[in-house]
Amino acid sequence: MEKRKVATFLKLIQDIIESSESSDSEDEVFKFLENTRQKRCRISNYIDVINEYTEDQFKRNFRVQKNTASILISKVKQSQFYEQYAKEDHGGFPRLSSELYVYAFLWYAANKTVLRDVADRFGLGEATLYRIIIKMNLFFKELAKDVIKFPVSDEMKQNFERQFRMISGFPGVIGIVDGTSIPVRTPAKKNKSTYCNRHDQPAITLQGICDYKKRFIDVFTGPPGKIHDSRVFNLSFIQKNIKVICGDTFHLLGDSAYPLRPWLMTPYRDYGNLSEQQRNYNIKFCRTRVLIENTFGLLKTRFRQLMRLEFHSVEKSCNFIIACCVLHNLCIDNNDFIDEEGDDVTDEGEEAIFDNNDREMLLKQLGELKRNDICQMLNC
Repeated sequence: MEKRKVATFLKLIQDIIESSESSDSEDEVFKFLENTRQKRCRISNYIDVINEYTEDQFKRNFRVQKNTASILISKVKQSQFYEQYAKEDHGGFPRLSSELYVYAFLWYAANKTVLRDVADRFGLGEATLYRIIIKMNLFFKELAKDVIKFPVSDEMKQNFERQFRMISGFPGVIGIVDGTSIPVRTPAKKNKSTYCNRHDQPAITLQGICDYKKRFIDVFTGPPGKIHDSRVFNLSFIQKNIKVICGDTFHLLGDSAYPLRPWLMTPYRDYGNLSEQQRNYNIKFCRTRVLIENTFGLLKTRFRQLMRLEFHSVEKSCNFIIACCVLHNLCIDNNDFIDEEGDDVTDEGEEAIFDNNDREMLLKQLGELKRNDICQMLNC
């Protein structure tokens, strides 16, 4: 049947070429194409169905509460990109609503699905949905500077330290740092081996620093999954400022993959000869540090698309990851919680490689002195 249609179409084209008065033949071509075009079936007015969802049905599908979605819709409607979009000429087609922008993005982020499925559900073309996702990524990236931020005032730092101390008694903590792998398709024009992590899976690393509420106070993403956590930390923007932020009083917590510093505490390595005080230090350390594992677990549980990203470029993947981190914080700020399912895969236990110069040795020794002081304090 398909061969017959192709032959008919080619015959009509040949008639146009050979005929001096081709208007009739052209009409026949357009009529032929109109009759043979397969109309794509889509769901119409799906937003009307969404409005009928109960709170439980809405959260099961979108992984956020209705109230959180309403706040996002309001923010998108007032955003610069949507105001500009509203002024544009849409070629006679109706303007897409801010609700459609938010619902389509949330559905894509919250479910392990493909563009075609989401586009059909919301009555959109795949190219249109893709543009919505890219615009929403940039919207959340702009919003990130107000949602993901480190404590800067002494009052905020002291409050963070008090809240962290209430968990297990570990003093001086204002944040917990760790890295996690986000599986991706091999980026365009890149070698797969460059991005493969220790599970032989193409991935990029997300480094996050969380607070006592399991909110992100700093995120950095983009390095290939094969790069060690300590090197990712050295590449991150926070590395340049963390010494000034922490001063002599405060510090971050990191696992054994990170270098021991006065502003970055790590556990004692257990070779079977730890003292009772050192074991007690490690226990309280781990009870506090586990918050970053919980944070990554909640992020990946809420946004299932992070199971494997399908973007062709690293930049677009990074923008989507940051968007999910911003949404994660907004949900917590709005008391919109979700149960953690499963444990996050971490790189704990890997050995870091450091430069053997005098400065590194001095910083490590200063870190050891501070760690020993904390160890004695915890056992007093």
